[in-house]
Amino acid sequence: MSKQEVQHESRSTRFQQRKLIARTIGDELLLFDEETSTAHCLNGIAGEMWMACEGRSSAATVTEFLRPRWPHIEEEVVWASLSKLAAAGLLEETTVRENISTGRRELIRKLGFAAAVALPIVVTSVLVPPAYAAGSCGMTGALCGSGKPPCCAGLHCLETLVCAP
Repeated sequence: MSKQEVQHESRSTRFQQRKLIARTIGDELLLFDEETSTAHCLNGIAGEMWMACEGRSSAATVTEFLRPRWPHIEEEVVWASLSKLAAAGLLEETTVRENISTGRRELIRKLGFAAAVALPIVVTSVLVPPAYAAGSCGMTGALCGSGKPPCCAGLHCLETLVCAP
C-alpha cells in the first residue's frame, strides 16, 4: 500500500473513543471494558492517541494533536496505530471503509526503524474475571474435596482436604 493510499484512507476514516473506564498510571493508560471484562494497558503515545479521539477524529487531526510532543510523527504511523487500537476494541471507526491492514514490518520498511519504534501498540490486554467468579474457588486454607468448590489456580487440594500451594 502506498503512502498516498494510506493518507487517502485516513481522510475518510474517523475514530472515536469507546466508553471505557480510563485511569492513568505513570506514563501508561489503563482502560477497562465493562462489557467484555477486559483490561488494556497502553503505552504513553498510544494513550495520548486514544485520548485525542474524544470526538470523531481523523488521523490528520490526531497527528496535529501529537506534533507538539512528537514533532516527527507521520500521519501514516498515526493512521496505522489508530487502526490497531480499533482492532483491539478501544476505538470505534465511525465511517464504513474497506478493511486495509498495514503490518508493522511493512511500516518499518517504509518509514525506517526510528519512525516505526514510535508505533503505538496495546501493551497488554487481560481478561478480568467478574467479581462473583472470585468466590467460586477455594483460596489457601479453604476446605476442598467432595461438595466444596475446587481450589483456585496454582493451589491443590491436599489429603487433609485443604487448598494449598
